[in-house]
Amino acid sequence: MDFDLKPLDVLGKRKVDFMPIHFVKTKLNLTEFIDDAIIDWIETKLDGRFSISYEPTVDSNGRMITATFVGFENQKELTYFLLACPYLRRN
Repeated sequence: MDFDLKPLDVLGKRKVDFMPIHFVKTKLNLTEFIDDAIIDWIETKLDGRFSISYEPTVDSNGRMITATFVGFENQKELTYFLLACPYLRRN
């Protein structure tokens, strides 16, 4: 397997445990969220810092639910993730 070693990986600072306010984020549907597969895809295809968080939000019926968000420090990486990640369901 050809794996490029990235500086943030060596320092253990690539995956952030919380979602900083300057990260751009998108909500993932629970049906499409495959935790390990998406994290592996992000770590091999992208270079910057990212975060996966679970935050309260309101659904279409007005009920409070917990939603899964993925966020990136670089807006270009979010765009690439949304266009190229094979684990996202597209309509």
